[in-house]
Amino acid sequence: MIIGACGYGATGSSVLTDLLREYDDVQVYDSFEFWFSYRVDGLEDLEYHLIKEYAKNLSGDYAIKRFLDWTKCYKTPFINKPCKGKTFYSLSKNYINSITQLKYKGVETADVLSGNVMRNICAFASKKILMPKVIEKITNKPSFLWPCRTLNYCIEPDNFYEESKKYIKNILVAMGADVTKPICLDQPFEGNCPEHSFPFFEDPYAVVIDRDPRDLYFEEKYTTSPDGKFFPRTNAKDFVVYYRNMRKNITDNPRVLRIRFEELIYEYEDSVKKIEDFLHLGEHVRPKTGFIPERSINNTQQSRLHPEDRAEVEYIEKELKEFLFPFEKYPDVVFNGKPFYGAERNVTESK
Repeated sequence: MIIGACGYGATGSSVLTDLLREYDDVQVYDSFEFWFSYRVDGLEDLEYHLIKEYAKNLSGDYAIKRFLDWTKCYKTPFINKPCKGKTFYSLSKNYINSITQLKYKGVETADVLSGNVMRNICAFASKKILMPKVIEKITNKPSFLWPCRTLNYCIEPDNFYEESKKYIKNILVAMGADVTKPICLDQPFEGNCPEHSFPFFEDPYAVVIDRDPRDLYFEEKYTTSPDGKFFPRTNAKDFVVYYRNMRKNITDNPRVLRIRFEELIYEYEDSVKKIEDFLHLGEHVRPKTGFIPERSINNTQQSRLHPEDRAEVEYIEKELKEFLFPFEKYPDVVFNGKPFYGAERNVTESK
């Protein structure tokens, strides 16, 4: 079983990985985001260009090229990664080789249409003048100078999903995971539609954690963390558009459990029971040693700390009322600390 701790960015998905560490029957890996399926130029993009909407060979060839290009990013030092960068790139190349139907030397139109004007001029001159009108006339043989490269031909490969699952499995093994036991990963599926990524995983289940928009807005607006700059956090009107559109067209799926960050805190026992039943967990051997609701409660109702921003609170409440958690049902809440940024929960708290 692959368990996805999923969210929408800072919505509290780390509570699930912290919670599951309290059980002996789940392996938890959350030091990096396992987003290989849905990231730009990831497996879902390959699926689209190779299986669903291929355009001659051009889209598939360039989808493979971009896929291999981004896999090199894990060779970069000092970034969180699932395994050694060279190992990851090697696994990625082997995966592409397993689904590619043909390889041959050639050049695509896109190879001479980059974002660099001078590069385009040189590539065009090589393709249209140097190779056909100079070199090939002299040698009387086909020439494959730059911008020619090895093209990957791949249209509806029969083994695409099988090999994709093997690729994910090989990454997990390289991480040191035991693939015969349940594994919890950080963000392996997209929060808005996790089932899009399910075809690439064996026995996938997603727990999607969402959060009251008021707390999400104020946490990101006032955090000093370098990670809090991925959505509009200084303009409430922009935030409302961002928040609402991210949650469009959500459908029910028996392998997806959606639960609120606030539920896990204010309704702890019931929420834990929902997760236990959904994931068929064993004994809860170390309760409240990883996820401590009495601590995380300080990350709720954060607008109380910013009375000067009352107008923004009222705007969010008016525009996103269907997403609000009913804090008014819990009038006797005690806040015993300061808010802390989720990614830094094990290190420091805000001052």
